[in-house]
Amino acid sequence: MPAKARRKPGTLSKAAALANAINSTLGTDIRLGNDALFQIVRVPTGSLVLDRITGGGFALGRHVEIYGDESACKSYVAYRAMALAQERGKLCALIDPEHSFDVRWFAHVGGRPDELLTFHPQNAEDGIAVMMMLAKHAQEHPELEIITVDSVASLIPTEEISKDPREEDRIAGQARMMSRALRRITSLNRSVLFLWTNQERVNIGVRFGNPRTTSGGRALRFYATTRIEMRKGGVEKTKRRVAARGKLVEREVSTARWIQCRVEKDKSTRPYREGSFLFDSGIGSIDVASEIVNLGLEDEIIERVGQTLVYEDVEGQAWKGTVNRFYKMLRENEELQDELISVIADNTVRQSTYGED
Repeated sequence: MPAKARRKPGTLSKAAALANAINSTLGTDIRLGNDALFQIVRVPTGSLVLDRITGGGFALGRHVEIYGDESACKSYVAYRAMALAQERGKLCALIDPEHSFDVRWFAHVGGRPDELLTFHPQNAEDGIAVMMMLAKHAQEHPELEIITVDSVASLIPTEEISKDPREEDRIAGQARMMSRALRRITSLNRSVLFLWTNQERVNIGVRFGNPRTTSGGRALRFYATTRIEMRKGGVEKTKRRVAARGKLVEREVSTARWIQCRVEKDKSTRPYREGSFLFDSGIGSIDVASEIVNLGLEDEIIERVGQTLVYEDVEGQAWKGTVNRFYKMLRENEELQDELISVIADNTVRQSTYGED
């Protein structure tokens, strides 16, 4: 093979020289592929498992669609991501056509409602106009980090609202609206993460294959860099005394549910990765201890011997106990929890790199 031609120090490459020539002539902003503008910056999702399967978190400047079953933590994940962004001193906005925003719930997941821009659009066009203005504002003010739309299914076009509900709707009105909206928003957006929650519908005419589809047509699934499917899994139960027929009886009641997550599409890291986390309804959040144990076992930093879990920390101290006792240690020992989270996060970054196991 011929040797690579070496460039003299201080001279531009052919690509850089061509880019400069076009930019000076047309006033454009062509850049080389290694420019910092194209480096993917990720933000935490609020779940160690979701961070793992998305390659380290949600990518800024992209569209991310979260869809799946009802009560599968779609809104929770979006709210938690915004709460973490606020902790970093960033601004977030919520477009809430469902009118489902709960101030107390957002505060519970760690957010600051007094710092959250919230808009209840009367129609989809108003919501899109606000999104476009926010994306344009973020070009000069990068402190705006996340815009959440909860949910796509509730974005109603003006033509649908203005019609008599007894008349037949025009076919695919919402799909056309979403296609127009995403073209415009994407052309303006540079650094804002758009989180779209979406509901599923059933294609009645489909006889073979998966009959389920998402609201709003196909535009979002094409524009989205990442699509995450979330499904309800098994239920964790605990025995408790509850009142029934005028007396107290002991029964098993649901206290938590496993949520199955799958990255159906991802253009920024490895797609088709799966994971699951436990949402504890008692504390109203993801059980971090269960995430640590499961990912720790996968990464082989936690060892299971019979019914005992063992972890050796950076100072060589061994932490071990039965499954329940180990979970209790994690919940009560913040330093131990933080150390394991840090090791798992490092492994997540390493595993998100192509060519590495």
